[in-house]
Amino acid sequence: MLLVLSCCALGLVAHACRHQAWLGGILRVIIVISLGVELLTCLGWSGDELSNQPSAGLLSQRQWSLAVTVAVCASTCLSLFWFFRAGLSYLLTIVNQILSGQVVLAAIRRGGILKSFLSERIFSAKSMPHLVALWIYVTTIGVLLGTVDPSSIKVPILPIPIPVPLGQLFTYNGLGLVVLALCGVGIFITRQPLDACKRLGWDKPTWVQVAIGVGLIFFTFAYDYLWSLWTHQAGGDLASQLTHYNSGTFSAGGGLGPSFLLALFTGICAGVGEETLVRGALQPVFGILPAAILHGLLHGQFSHAPIYLLQVSLWSVMMGIVRRYTNTTTTIIGHAGFNFLTVFLFAFNP
Repeated sequence: MLLVLSCCALGLVAHACRHQAWLGGILRVIIVISLGVELLTCLGWSGDELSNQPSAGLLSQRQWSLAVTVAVCASTCLSLFWFFRAGLSYLLTIVNQILSGQVVLAAIRRGGILKSFLSERIFSAKSMPHLVALWIYVTTIGVLLGTVDPSSIKVPILPIPIPVPLGQLFTYNGLGLVVLALCGVGIFITRQPLDACKRLGWDKPTWVQVAIGVGLIFFTFAYDYLWSLWTHQAGGDLASQLTHYNSGTFSAGGGLGPSFLLALFTGICAGVGEETLVRGALQPVFGILPAAILHGLLHGQFSHAPIYLLQVSLWSVMMGIVRRYTNTTTTIIGHAGFNFLTVFLFAFNP
């Protein structure tokens, strides 16, 4: 929660730069200090590699961590320059247009590709909130990837208590991520509450969008089933490991009532929190793919089988496409509904 609150503060300060330009200088100083820490880390690890030759396995791990830190350091440095952010804006927009199918739709309209590209630009190179968001995004990706074991491609396990307490579901997955998203779009600074909700895609869904959201629940069950046909036969006893994790994490005890309560909390908190942050706040800034990649990596509880992270990321891409043509409320229905049903099944009959 401390990290979440820190990011909330950075987001609000970034939006406040539009009223107080001097705050932008402070944020840039903070980013430069972060860059300096990353540089010192790289230099320290390089010296350690030369003076101490550890075992082959440890060397491989340290080399991977060093490579990730160097990449983060380079990205942080480049992000301070306008020309890099401008190029990134073009690249992210092109990728998003292709992935969302906007290129095809524009081509059908004949001559609308350039117009669509110009009107659908994402990631503003001149926006201080977008610069801060980029820095936080790159740093988060770096932290998550930096501790990956290159020999097994396993990601670090997030410190999630087992079984998951309802308090954590509410404070972090629910309230924490929602507040982070609201601060990220500048609530009370550049946007009033209603405008912030609209920016996050919290629109009243039509009946068609409700139907799409319900359809996403069935789609996700089918998607998981098709993946299981491959992953559970790929070796490593993945099915048993996943069952063991789910039955241990979503353990309610006491029968129908506690199981229903746990499923309801998980569905609402995780569904609303993750969709609001990933689809509502991040996707309009970075596009469908970067938001989906971060969403996948945040599921570090699947460290025993990195293939599940790819599964979540690809599913998140599909949800992002739906969000592009509807709203965040639609994807919340699909995400929360699927979480509710699956957690209830794990908790009531593990």
